[in-house]
Amino acid sequence: MAEHLFGFHTIEETLRKGVVGASLLVSRQGPRIQKLREAAEDRGVPVCEVDDGELTRLCGADSHRGAVLVLSRAPASLQKDLRHLLGAVETDTALVLILDGVTDPQNLGAILRSADQFSVDIVVIPSRRSAQENQTVAKVSAGASAYVPLAVVPNIPTALALLKENGFWIFGADMQGDATDALDLSGRVCLVLGSEGAGMRRLVREKCDQLVRIPAQGHVDSFNVSVAAGILLYEARRQQGFPHTVGR
Repeated sequence: MAEHLFGFHTIEETLRKGVVGASLLVSRQGPRIQKLREAAEDRGVPVCEVDDGELTRLCGADSHRGAVLVLSRAPASLQKDLRHLLGAVETDTALVLILDGVTDPQNLGAILRSADQFSVDIVVIPSRRSAQENQTVAKVSAGASAYVPLAVVPNIPTALALLKENGFWIFGADMQGDATDALDLSGRVCLVLGSEGAGMRRLVREKCDQLVRIPAQGHVDSFNVSVAAGILLYEARRQQGFPHTVGR
């Protein structure tokens, strides 16, 4: 099924990464549209002129601002399984993030944006009962979803077993866990975050090597899952010495 992306920044980032079998549809003029035209032409992506009504029909909304990138197939990240992606991860400071049932596309997009900023090696989501990569996720991530290796798996406990076979220590986010500053997050680390509200499922929690919590003293009981993901990713990379930071 074709994927329709809109939002100037999302289209720019997707074109910059490189796509195959895509078309750029435009219905208006202007500097930003011209910039998208040039980026598409530079990468061999055909540009077609259509009317606003056609773009609204494709997107199901009139917020396209005159440009839509049509992908003939799902992004490449969805075509790679976890075992394939793990084969390319050789560093001793690898970082994998597993999302056990994050259902809000806004949260998934925000998490992928943080994952890109902290150079997460792989993000893993289940194929069922989870938000999937779509236009909302791409837009909220500000295009970062095009850069984050994303594995969609049928079973999270099986994915955790595979990660353990590859030398990862599994940390599950849970309010009953040990504080981040009491744990060693410096090696090959997998962080697991559960769904909004319910947290990790029991079988997933039982597969974790340790539980981790973020020290806090607020009046509500927990962080939003996307905020928690950002904090935990930062702490893991801090303990690993920010291995991918430019200039280090």
